[in-house]
Amino acid sequence: MRHKLSLLAVIVGVFLVALGATLAWSGRSDNASAANPTPTVIATISVGQYPSFVAANATTNRIYVASNGSEDVSVIDGATDTLKDTVDIPAPFGVAVNAAANRVYVAEHTGKLAEIDGSTSTLVGEADLVDAVWSYDVAFNPNTGCVYVTNQASGNVSVVNCATSGTITVGSEPLGVAVNPNTNRVYVANVSTTTYRGAVTVINGATNAIVADIDVEPRPYDIEVDSSTNRVYVTQPATDSVLTINGATNNVIDTVGVGDEPVGIDVNRATHRVYVTNQGGDSVSIIDGATGEVVATVQVGDGPYAVGANSTTGRAYVANSSAASVSVIQDFPISPVGGVAEPPQLEPEAMSSGHSSSKANALAVAGAIAGGALLLAAGAWGMRRRRAG
Repeated sequence: MRHKLSLLAVIVGVFLVALGATLAWSGRSDNASAANPTPTVIATISVGQYPSFVAANATTNRIYVASNGSEDVSVIDGATDTLKDTVDIPAPFGVAVNAAANRVYVAEHTGKLAEIDGSTSTLVGEADLVDAVWSYDVAFNPNTGCVYVTNQASGNVSVVNCATSGTITVGSEPLGVAVNPNTNRVYVANVSTTTYRGAVTVINGATNAIVADIDVEPRPYDIEVDSSTNRVYVTQPATDSVLTINGATNNVIDTVGVGDEPVGIDVNRATHRVYVTNQGGDSVSIIDGATGEVVATVQVGDGPYAVGANSTTGRAYVANSSAASVSVIQDFPISPVGGVAEPPQLEPEAMSSGHSSSKANALAVAGAIAGGALLLAAGAWGMRRRRAG
């Protein structure tokens, strides 16, 4: 009978230790997931055929998707993630937003620049670009009002809507273009499929003169800038990677491996998260700009080509070129219905002192103490029994 009691004490002690440890682990896990929710596709929106470019206006919470197959630009209401309007534009490619004026610029592949009034979703004008063959991407410089359009076949960049309008000759086959308004620098990715020499051209936004030519890996494709950190990110589909350039020194400082055939890229400047579309893998890689590490990979629709990040709502909009749709990824910060950004919320007691995990830890300690006491008691009882025998 005494032997059975000793065995029972051991079993109860082990159970209490396991229970306490499990509760403690559960408390830590719950708090971690609340602070770092997993990025998730929360909606899929049907748009035009072959959607290839995306831009978000964080001020109005409108997202613009250019579909060159159906020759239109879809306007998405970011509060409801539904299609609001459609604007007919011939051969639309790159899209850029002038948030202050609520204007949207669209590069037409035929060598024109279209302008949309964001308040009415109507086309207000088109401008012919000089010496522009296969116009591809577009970027807006809020410092000068200049709009930059890359012309892939003519190897130059058109500069319009400003005092220093003209044409800048850059590298071979310029594709992606981005602006850092804090440093007034413009960056152009030259894909160079014929020479197979990758280069990023750096332009002084004040004078529109070329100030640097950065050698990178072959076939740089899209390019984006985190203006607050002065980091420039370049997709490299030939090597399944993303390059990071230090905007202060014009040096490549990091290479991050992502998914299969990365093409499109955008940055949430509020969270410094970098979104990369992997066209070959039907996914989006999310890079933490602070650490340079991929923190999540999200499966989206067929053939994701471009992505636009809304820094106000923490959502990323992915143009699935082969699926005629847009996948909406909810990332940081968490946004409730209505599109008003809020940080992740914890329970009040957990926010103030981590009390939830403290309860679990206290149970773990209590379980360990009780279990240890029972184990010692059982051992002592067994020793006395053996001596008595």
